[in-house]
Amino acid sequence: MPETFRVPRSRANKTHQMLRDEIMAALEPILFDDYRNSYAIRAELEAAFAAEMRKRHAVAAHSGTIALLLALRACGIGPGDQVITVGNSDISTTGAISQCGAIPVLCDVARSDYTIDVDLVEDLITGKTRAILPVDLHGHPANVRALRPLADRHDLKIVEDAALASGACDHGAPVGAFADVAMFSFAPFKPLGSAGNGAMLVTSDDSLADQLRLLVSYGHAPTLSPSPKMREGLDTPSLFMGEGAGGWGSLPPGYQNYIAEGYNVPLDGLQAALLLVKLPYLGEWTRQRRDIVSRLEAGLADTSAILPRFRAESRPTFRSYAIAVDRQGELHQGLRAAGIEAVIHYAPPIYEYDVYAGMFPERGSLTTTERLARQIVNLPVTPELTSDDVDYMIEVTRKLLNNG
Repeated sequence: MPETFRVPRSRANKTHQMLRDEIMAALEPILFDDYRNSYAIRAELEAAFAAEMRKRHAVAAHSGTIALLLALRACGIGPGDQVITVGNSDISTTGAISQCGAIPVLCDVARSDYTIDVDLVEDLITGKTRAILPVDLHGHPANVRALRPLADRHDLKIVEDAALASGACDHGAPVGAFADVAMFSFAPFKPLGSAGNGAMLVTSDDSLADQLRLLVSYGHAPTLSPSPKMREGLDTPSLFMGEGAGGWGSLPPGYQNYIAEGYNVPLDGLQAALLLVKLPYLGEWTRQRRDIVSRLEAGLADTSAILPRFRAESRPTFRSYAIAVDRQGELHQGLRAAGIEAVIHYAPPIYEYDVYAGMFPERGSLTTTERLARQIVNLPVTPELTSDDVDYMIEVTRKLLNNG
């Protein structure tokens, strides 16, 4: 049985109970009717999510991890290329880069909101740099608008890891507005969570959208041919395997042709149906998360905890509320002992993982990343929390900090 908490990280089950009738009505056509309904429902979710994020295209994928890999490959990232990112994220971020054959280069982060320090990026650009991969950590928008002219000047792509940031805005637009392609995760603890894995890639670049659709579905595109525009960015080693179908000529209906080496990683239809029910509520849930954080900010303002600070134009959502304290382990254990499901995310930093031993010579310059990894404790911000839950969380956190 899972551990129970008075103040849990998520009460999504309660929301699902309230939406039971809508959810069951959405699942029935997939479970009890023609299985091809899944395709239509996934396409409907893609269209609705693209509209929500003000993008021309959205492509649904099986998980955030594979979605990042698809995004990088669609942008033409391959062996020997360098991609600038951060060291205080999930291993999916650096893993996607490495699995393209590229090299992740780590940039330090801002002390204020824990996202990539824009002022440090240009010094990391080399002749091998091909992309920048900022992360909207904890739901805090990275300043991608400030990165855009830098990327354009050096002919770099921007792939935004917005896994934790569904519902967040920056400079008056949904996050992802200034990236070439942005990825949102639908894993259960995310701001817009499914009941399993899931992700969405959004872009307004028609060519990138074509490439993403090829990669998400085996490289099988019976209505498409590998036009020069589509080749741009997909021309990585062994992706395109040749022209036409050998001696078969123009294939009649019933035969298959593959114009790229892709993956079989579309979003599952059941998850798409659940997300399509939940998407219209995202704005309301985001406001609830922000209201909870406003109360936590006021309740912890005069304590020893260092609270995140955001740019005036930034409107975060909050997967959790990340505070920095001197005695991270003690606060974390004390909160959980009191029934509050606090967690410590992204510690140790990526560059300390055994899998990366001997890598990242730049680690010595990541002083803020290192310090935050030893300080941040994440408090629950699930929108189903009651006023009493928030009061209790403030009371316990204050007591633990004061006792120190």
